[in-house]
Amino acid sequence: PMLASTVGTGQLILAALDAGAAEILIGIGGSATVDGGCGCAQALGVRFIDAAGRVISEPVNGRLLSTICHVDLSRRDPRLAKAILRTACDVTNPLTGPDGAAAVYGPQKGATAEMVAALDAGLCNLAEVIRRDLGVDVEPLAGAGAAGGLGAGLVAFAGARLERGVDIVARAAG
Repeated sequence: PMLASTVGTGQLILAALDAGAAEILIGIGGSATVDGGCGCAQALGVRFIDAAGRVISEPVNGRLLSTICHVDLSRRDPRLAKAILRTACDVTNPLTGPDGAAAVYGPQKGATAEMVAALDAGLCNLAEVIRRDLGVDVEPLAGAGAAGGLGAGLVAFAGARLERGVDIVARAAG
């Protein structure tokens, strides 16, 4: 639970953009990750900066969340600004706290009580950095805690909208 990352999700989003997709439907849940969507964001070109001013080059995972001091969107894939990212999210968990990603989903991923505390602290740090650097408050957002915080990350770093999965599927299927 401390090492898993959502980089693969970001790579899939890039593949959809490369294929010319203008609208991307993303289903989140059961991710086996607690990285706040940072790995996904890195794949999309977002950079995370540590206290020494260095870019964190390895995929950000739960272990590294507490080391993030700044977020840099200057190299984010510009196609994201034009794309519509609709995220199917059927849970309402916030990012942090007793009902948040680490507390609720961390144990399902094998996190011990100590890991849950570290993951929640890391997600709290990430939420504060997002608030300060991007002006977005994802912490209380319903669904932000889905897929280990991927809901929050997709909103903050990719401009996604969180929607009920049943609504997205019904519209997509007609």
